[in-house]
Amino acid sequence: MADRDQGYWYLASYPKSGNTWCRVFLTELLRLAAEEEPEQLNLNRDLNTGAIASSRLWLEDQLGINTCDLSFAELDPLRGRAGESARLFAEGERFHKVHDAFSAPDSRGRPVVSTAGCRGVVYLLRHPEDVVVSLSHHCSWPLARCVGFLLDPAAALAPSDRYGGDQVRQHLGRWDQHVVSWVDQTQLPVLVMRYEDMLAKGPETFSALARFLGLPAEPFLIDQALANTAMERLQQLEQQLGSFAEKSKVSERFFRSGRTGEGAEQLTGEQRRQLASGLGEVMRRFDFEGVDGA
Repeated sequence: MADRDQGYWYLASYPKSGNTWCRVFLTELLRLAAEEEPEQLNLNRDLNTGAIASSRLWLEDQLGINTCDLSFAELDPLRGRAGESARLFAEGERFHKVHDAFSAPDSRGRPVVSTAGCRGVVYLLRHPEDVVVSLSHHCSWPLARCVGFLLDPAAALAPSDRYGGDQVRQHLGRWDQHVVSWVDQTQLPVLVMRYEDMLAKGPETFSALARFLGLPAEPFLIDQALANTAMERLQQLEQQLGSFAEKSKVSERFFRSGRTGEGAEQLTGEQRRQLASGLGEVMRRFDFEGVDGA
C-alpha cells in the first residue's frame, strides 16, 4: 500500500454497476504486486479496501456523534466532514466505496463525502437496463418496481426513518442524476469506467484504472489479476464461502451473471421505452442504446 500522505480515492457507482468487482480486482492486483504467497482469495476477509462512505460506525467514529440522534436533514450536511481525521488515511484504507449521489437534497449543496485529501473518483457506469435486472435479483423486486426506482428523483438506499442498521440513508436520485452528480462535479478528478468496457476491453480498461490510481500497471499483473477475478472464478469463490458478506438477505447469490444485454432480453418494450424516455440524454452521452435506438 502507498504511504498515507498520498491520500485516498472513491469508487462511486449507482448500485449493481460493478463496484464490488472493481474492489476485488484492486485487492488482487495489490496482492500480486506485493508478491505475496499465492493464497486463494477470501472474499469475506480480503476486501479491506476501506469503509463504505455510508457506514454508520465509520461516520460515528469520524464525526464523534451518534448518527441515530439525527434526521437525514441534519446528518447529510455533516457527512462531508468525515475524513478530516487522519484515521481515514490509514494504510489499507485507500479506496472507499460510495453509492450516494455526490450531493443530496438535504446536504445544502455540499458533497455528502469528504473532498479533503481525496485524490480522485473512479465512477463505475452500467447500462440502466442491465442495472434494472441485476437490482431485481439483488433486492427480489419485480422488474417494474426497479424501472420505477431508476426513474425516481427521491430514490434512496436504507431510506427508512427507523433508527439502527449499519448504514445511513444514501440518496441516489434518478439514475441519470446520479451519474452526472459525480461525472460533472469539478471538485475531484474523475475516471469513468463503463461496466461494458470492463467486460469487453478488460486489459485496456483495468490498465487505465491502475494508472489513474497510481498502482502497478504492468501487463502481466493486469492480466493475472483479471484472470483471478473473472466472473466464473468469483462465482466459485462465493460458492465455496457459502455466503458472501455483501450479498443481500433476499438474493440467492451476489455474483449472479455479470453479462451485458440482459435488460434488452428481459424488459418489456414499454419498460425499455420508459427508461429511454426518462434517461435518454445521459444514456446517449455514454453510448448506451435504448429501445429502437432511442
